Amino acid sequence: MRFILYLFTFFFSFGVVAQQSKEVDFLTGNVNVFLEANYKKVEGKVTYTFKVLKPTKSIAIDAQKMRIMNVLLDGEKIDITYDDKVLQIVSDFKPAAEHSIEIQYIAAPQKALYFLKDYQGNDQIWTQGQGKYTSNWLPSFDDMNEKVVFDLTINYDADYEVIANGKLISKELVNDSIRRWEYDMQQPMSSYLLALAVGKYGKVVETSESGIPLEMYYYPEDRDKFESTYKHSKQMFDFLEKEIGYAFPWQNYKQIPVKDFLYAGMENTGTTIFSDAFVVDNIAFNDRNYINVNAHELAHQWFGDLVTETEGKHHWLQEGFATYYALLAEKEIFGEEYFQYKLYESAEQLTEQAKAKDATSLLDSKASSLTFYQRGAWALHALKNLIGDANFKITIHNYLDKHKYSNVNTSDFINVAEEVSGQDLTEYRKIWLEAIAFPSQEALDILTTSSFIKKYLGLAGERTQPLAGKWGTLATALDFPINEYLGQEVIYQLDGETSQEAIALFNKAFETNNVFVRQAIANTMSRIPKGLKKQYESLLEDESYATIEPALYHLWANFPSERNSYLDKTKDIIGFNDKNVRILWLVLALSTSDYQPEKHQEFYAELSGYSSSIHHFSTRENAFTYLESLQAFSDQSLIDLVDGALHHNWRFRNFCRKVLDNLLKDPKFQKKYVDLKSNLPKRQQDYLENKLTP
Repeated sequence: MRFILYLFTFFFSFGVVAQQSKEVDFLTGNVNVFLEANYKKVEGKVTYTFKVLKPTKSIAIDAQKMRIMNVLLDGEKIDITYDDKVLQIVSDFKPAAEHSIEIQYIAAPQKALYFLKDYQGNDQIWTQGQGKYTSNWLPSFDDMNEKVVFDLTINYDADYEVIANGKLISKELVNDSIRRWEYDMQQPMSSYLLALAVGKYGKVVETSESGIPLEMYYYPEDRDKFESTYKHSKQMFDFLEKEIGYAFPWQNYKQIPVKDFLYAGMENTGTTIFSDAFVVDNIAFNDRNYINVNAHELAHQWFGDLVTETEGKHHWLQEGFATYYALLAEKEIFGEEYFQYKLYESAEQLTEQAKAKDATSLLDSKASSLTFYQRGAWALHALKNLIGDANFKITIHNYLDKHKYSNVNTSDFINVAEEVSGQDLTEYRKIWLEAIAFPSQEALDILTTSSFIKKYLGLAGERTQPLAGKWGTLATALDFPINEYLGQEVIYQLDGETSQEAIALFNKAFETNNVFVRQAIANTMSRIPKGLKKQYESLLEDESYATIEPALYHLWANFPSERNSYLDKTKDIIGFNDKNVRILWLVLALSTSDYQPEKHQEFYAELSGYSSSIHHFSTRENAFTYLESLQAFSDQSLIDLVDGALHHNWRFRNFCRKVLDNLLKDPKFQKKYVDLKSNLPKRQQDYLENKLTP
């Protein structure tokens, strides 16, 4: 596996404004905001122009828990009703008339706009509108069927970079400390795709073959990771523009890494924000690179941004399409066998998922991420197989052109495919879109047109056989030139076995020098035979942090007399952004009594320090995991744990709450928290008080 990527499904609800889209069409939104990091506050105004389509007595704009200072309709102050969720403007609106509404407001958003500190202690601010609602920081529209041409003006500290949707048309000082950035959009988009990011950034700008500026941002301290992070970016952009067959629909394309992001990435219009966990060096690139996320969010610029689903049941039109086109981009980079294996892997997962009681069809708003993403991708692959490559490509072009800058449902897409191909796709729709069961046999028939998949399935068919009966087959699979998927399958079938026959195969596997085959050995061989000790030790030199971490632990556990040597050899390795190797190293060093005992306090201070909010939440999670196993929490790490229990990232927050709940079962920690509570910020005090109250 080249990397592990968690993708998440977003759902949209339709509130008051969803009922007005046939009566009112909002055209433009001119936004001017001041961001105040110290108070985590937004102050500003937005002016919308709109056209009345049908007579109506009121219009609605979503605004979550804001202080509405003033509202002007066509320049005149007007009374409104506001329930902390929806702002209602009452008037006698007539068809064909165009109006403007200006809203002045102050917001202290609890979600959708996040204020934090980066790793150097500088301010960092970023948005996440999908699934969280932009209406938490800007009066806007939770209904994604309302598309508006937004122009953003953002005022902030002149020492920072401010990035937003569109083309930067002005950047000027307001006074000695504040700068104003003005961004222009030319085409309409849904409010959830509005984005801004503020921080300390450098950037590199390349130009696509079609002339689109590609702006790639990085932290100044990570300049040496730029090439490995953004590797193949221009190649993928040029490939996808040609493969999709429709010109990139926005003025430019920006990518910005941010700390503690909620997901892997988000396809804001022309402005992808992504987790800085994918900012990697050339070693981490082998295991946890940005390529899939990069390609996925880029594909969304067409599928999701240019054409947007009407409602959640059609979510595959965004996620399935982005997943499939990302896979096509990866095929361009990693090759046909990678492409076929990923399709096979997802087919296996989908087949297994379909057995669950809560399994759903693809056209179900409650479908899982796996369904929307991977089954959606498979539905497209099956359609291409059915109607042919040429018809498929024409279908995609015509679909995008017909529905550009508007909202779509599944029938809109299928109708175009039927028009282009001349085929009745009723049966296809039943099998691939409407049926709950995944069509495993149909998928297998498509997969086995690949000679590689036939060979892989033949090898996988040996899993139940004893080693003596399949030794020759496994050995052949390790022949040069090695295929990494066949090689990994051999290792998984050996499952750490230590017979002489198995050792002979492991020796051959080590000699392949394939990083992923060797990684499979590191992950599956917990008991290391002496006959493989030297070969296993060489794993510590592999260009893979995902290999070094388990290899270090298994060597340390298997050969106590050589622990100091292993620790010396790996003392300068940090690992991924979550510091996986370094944190394990610190734990092992602390657990080795004769290894630099005079530095144990220093090692512990470093380990405990990784629980601080200055670090990425994944680093903190690693630290908390080991501190809990060692039962070695310092007062500061206990405070950091409460901070984590209120973190904006729900996965990390839930992790911290679980650890905290476990600690509070112990009277010793209950007492400790009673003593620490008074030094905490009020929000943390309140949370802890609730936990400590019987």
